[in-house]
Amino acid sequence: MFKYIGIFLLSLMLVGCATNKAKFDVRTQKVAYKDLTTITAPKGDPIIIAVYDFVDMTGQKKPGGNFASMSTAVTQGSYQLLIKALSDAGDGKWFRVVERTSLPSLLQERKLIRSTRQQVNGEGAEPLPPLLFAGAYITGGVVGYDSDIKSGGIGARILGIQANRQYRQDIVTIILRLVNVQTGEVVITTTIEKTIVSTSVGSDIFKYFDTDTMLVEVEAGYARNEPVTFALRKAIEKGVVDLIHEGILKDLWAFEVEEVIVPIAKPTNIKDYIDTTNDIHIDIGEKKKEKTYEDYKKEKEAKNKVLTETEKELEKQSIEKEWEEVDKQTEENADEKNNDGDSDSSSDTN
Repeated sequence: MFKYIGIFLLSLMLVGCATNKAKFDVRTQKVAYKDLTTITAPKGDPIIIAVYDFVDMTGQKKPGGNFASMSTAVTQGSYQLLIKALSDAGDGKWFRVVERTSLPSLLQERKLIRSTRQQVNGEGAEPLPPLLFAGAYITGGVVGYDSDIKSGGIGARILGIQANRQYRQDIVTIILRLVNVQTGEVVITTTIEKTIVSTSVGSDIFKYFDTDTMLVEVEAGYARNEPVTFALRKAIEKGVVDLIHEGILKDLWAFEVEEVIVPIAKPTNIKDYIDTTNDIHIDIGEKKKEKTYEDYKKEKEAKNKVLTETEKELEKQSIEKEWEEVDKQTEENADEKNNDGDSDSSSDTN
């Protein structure tokens, strides 16, 4: 009896879970790659840039198990994501994006404004300001979408109870190019790859009750697929950041250098750093008076004076010694002359 009641309650619980209404929430899409908004602002005014096209070049159709649906694997509005990423770079301080995709509509609207003004104000109608022109434009596209690059899973079953986990990995690849309008040269090109991961978790119970009479089977599972548009948006934002850094390396633009002001620390007493709670005493020694330039000059003059007096004394002693040698030599010469005179007189006497 209790088995039947349990089976009945279990069935009611499963039916109640199956009939729950899905909750649809509305989300505001924030920047997927955080470095896009935190990057340092440029030096000078924002750079005027244009975007003409950023198309899907893969031709890949959305995978659908054993067949391919008619829907494309990636969004066809990638250029809209690129324009948004350029506008968000550095909180809007890096680029001023000019409209080029809907340029015919823009020119037609300007023509209507000019015609209306002339009809109201005549020939003296105020003219429209000229359109902004860009010195460079960005182009490129989605060049690859590869599905099932990696796939696998793990599972186990014991006594009719099973649990499993599966995953699949796709890759989307984009290319961004910066082209110089005046020369047509491709100045910067960058390639970005972003992985798209899909996972699923499931379990089931397969049991027999009262052999050959009752069978109970319960299944539960959960699957999560990363949105392709989110992955593409993140790849485009990463490409814009790489494009800015490449431009820095090629001296196309520069980061704004912020002036760093270091506060001057106030003089503190050394007692503030001594822990007075213990018995350790620190002797900082005798406090000496700091020498000024005048003191240093006086010491130098006194030292030079002592050296001068010593040199004079040494010079005086040297002169006296030379005079003593001269007197000594003079006396020796006189003695020699006297000896010569005595010898000459003795020879004459003979």
